[in-house]
Amino acid sequence: MNDNIYISVNHEVLVWARESLALNRAQTSESTGISPRRLVQLESGEKQPTLEELKVFSKTYKRTIATLLLNNPPKEKPLPQDRRTIDSKELGHFHEKTIMSVRKARALAQSFVELREEMGIPFPKFNLSASIQDNPQEIAEKIRQLLDLNEIREIDNIRIALDAYIERIESLGVAVFQLSLTQDNVRGFAIVDDIIPIIGIKRGGEPPHSKIFTLFHELGHILLNEGAISDLSLNPIWELEKWCNSFAAEVLIPTSELLQMQILNDYQKQGQKIWAKKDLVDLANHFHVGPLAILRSLLEKGLTTKVFYKEKHEEWNKPQFGRAKNPEGRNLAKETVQEKGRTYIGLAFKAYDQNRINLKDLSDFLGVRLSYIPKTRHLLNA
Repeated sequence: MNDNIYISVNHEVLVWARESLALNRAQTSESTGISPRRLVQLESGEKQPTLEELKVFSKTYKRTIATLLLNNPPKEKPLPQDRRTIDSKELGHFHEKTIMSVRKARALAQSFVELREEMGIPFPKFNLSASIQDNPQEIAEKIRQLLDLNEIREIDNIRIALDAYIERIESLGVAVFQLSLTQDNVRGFAIVDDIIPIIGIKRGGEPPHSKIFTLFHELGHILLNEGAISDLSLNPIWELEKWCNSFAAEVLIPTSELLQMQILNDYQKQGQKIWAKKDLVDLANHFHVGPLAILRSLLEKGLTTKVFYKEKHEEWNKPQFGRAKNPEGRNLAKETVQEKGRTYIGLAFKAYDQNRINLKDLSDFLGVRLSYIPKTRHLLNA
């Protein structure tokens, strides 16, 4: 029986695999059903695991059995810095699903680079930088001009606009993925220590305008060469987060343009600082942001009151964390296109159509079973 088959492993690899998901022994024992005493024996090298135990570890640690059989623990890049606005005791402690999302982003970036190399299309070298001492508004204006963002402003459909913003940022040499960030109040992250800079944004439970703000907030981190996992608090405790918030706000809501809006002149003439929600929504739609982002810009310019802003912040800022509810069930083809982006998906199909990769390779790059490939192509071309 398999229970009697013992496998020789390096116990340090078992410790590494557990710690790489930030699991302690008590949690692992509960998840695997392996007693704490037995776990200590395995991790100290006193005993060797059975094949069945190794399979359980593989499932729990989200590692292949081949990885658990390595001679030595592999070197793995650390998580980006924790920049959430939470109790200091919680800083640096993430749910395993958040850790897995960061891992997945790194793997997708590697696949993206491989796809481009297969097609003979080198990934653009990201060569932009900024300093936290720089004025975020000035840096934002340079990015606006470089990416010609006024052109995207003409797009009325916010979902199409989101895709367009992502494509513009990818053109700089950044990989952008929408991932299932369902834990830790995480809305996005930026990775700067990989083969290419990576931005991850929350896929489900977030409206497109929030994703757009997150996208440019994380681009701010990339420009500063400071990776981070962020919750995008509007009242951050980190100077770095304040800079990135200001940068994203100015990219999307240029001060010079906002102050020229007729509706602002009307409110100023009337000495009115209490804004109608309809007017805030109209402004928000124009700039591809949410009404709270507009209200925050107005507050910074003295065009509304702190009391009114705080009242609306408490009323409107209620993000839904967790998986978005879909009465029709999961749409794996749609999730695939959202997660990897149209550039990545389109490149994979192009490589297949040109016989550079086979059908199995295409399935691996897309991350879907063969039966979902036609649906994914249809959605890409829709």
